[in-house]
Amino acid sequence: MALSMDSIFKLPTSKKVLLLVVILCVIVGLYFYSFYTPRHDDLKVAKAELSKLTNELNNSKAITRDLQKFKDQVGKLNEELKNVLTQLPNEKEIPEILKTISSLGKESTLEFTLFRPKPEEPQQFYAKVPIELVALGSYHNIGMFFDKVSKLPRIINVVDFNMTRAKDIKGKGEPEILVKTSCMINTYRFIEKKSEGKKSEKKAVSK
Repeated sequence: MALSMDSIFKLPTSKKVLLLVVILCVIVGLYFYSFYTPRHDDLKVAKAELSKLTNELNNSKAITRDLQKFKDQVGKLNEELKNVLTQLPNEKEIPEILKTISSLGKESTLEFTLFRPKPEEPQQFYAKVPIELVALGSYHNIGMFFDKVSKLPRIINVVDFNMTRAKDIKGKGEPEILVKTSCMINTYRFIEKKSEGKKSEKKAVSK
């Protein structure tokens, strides 16, 4: 049965209230279905995107804060590498180091009866350069020589150390004991990797 305005006005108050409630429920339902639900879904998507962007922003800020620390660490590592390379001479500097060691022996009043560089022993990025050494001198002069060698700005190790009494030297005062010292002195040099371009050039020249 169709409802008209007159019939609605003639309804009892309780039915009018019930009819008003039904109409309001229909209006609210239409609103939720047409407007609120789509907007709510869009809002959820927007919140998720905002959360993602916020996390990315926080990560970027953290990277920015740590950037200077990373730069400082890289600078420190480069400085350490520079110091290591200073202690590992290249091939051109090895003869000068051998000459220096020989000069320190003369300065310490030692007589070298053997000073023989032996073949290099290549490792991963460096080569060991052993030197067979036999020297004659007093205890004091031997100690002075090795002290000077230890202060050189290079990595130099003394191994297979052996000291024996050679003879006594009589002088004006107490007789001085002359000792024979034999050892192996190891120094090291940095092995530079040859680039592929240089290798190809050498092959082309050889052909």
